[in-house]
Amino acid sequence: MGSHLAEVLTKKGRDVVLIDKDPQVCERLAERLNVLIIHGDATEKETLEEAKVGEADVFVGATGNDNDNIVACQLAKNAYGVPLVMARVEDPELAKMAKSFNIDLMVSPSHVASMVLENAISLPGTTSIFLSDTPMTAAEIRIPEGSKVVHKKLSELTIPRGCIIGMIYRNGELVVPRGDSTLEAGDIVAIMGKEEAIAKLVDQIRSR
Repeated sequence: MGSHLAEVLTKKGRDVVLIDKDPQVCERLAERLNVLIIHGDATEKETLEEAKVGEADVFVGATGNDNDNIVACQLAKNAYGVPLVMARVEDPELAKMAKSFNIDLMVSPSHVASMVLENAISLPGTTSIFLSDTPMTAAEIRIPEGSKVVHKKLSELTIPRGCIIGMIYRNGELVVPRGDSTLEAGDIVAIMGKEEAIAKLVDQIRSR
């Protein structure tokens, strides 16, 4: 998962750093990816400092070990202040505990397929992005030309209680949303929260 995500992001012009404990994996990745690859343990501060994690906008723990992913994400968030941290976990019960771990999003891939189908039915016209077995769902929507939210700051929107705008994609670039972030036509916004609240915000974005 991590190498595939890195490949997708580099094609979109993002700066990516990969960390892996296995030297052979690092060698294979170096042969096919044009990214900085660090041989080390992402659960150790020395490795994260070498990767300059404190300068990152996003940190993703995507190894096959749930505990390593959680610990690495906690370090990135708590010790280095990374704005957005996400962890892959195979255990769906762990995915319910993102808030208690101070992790922004925990994804359980084993449940994604069924949840994507459910989201497609419940929120037509949007695209499911990352979901887990929790009360939270997520969707992405492209802001249409003429929408009343175009040129508005997030702080000026009436965002329904129970959802947030988690990410903004603009011209292939990831924008970490803040109160003074402005929305533009063509932006793809990722919305996370309760389904009813997301539906209200989607209606607002579609309004002209």
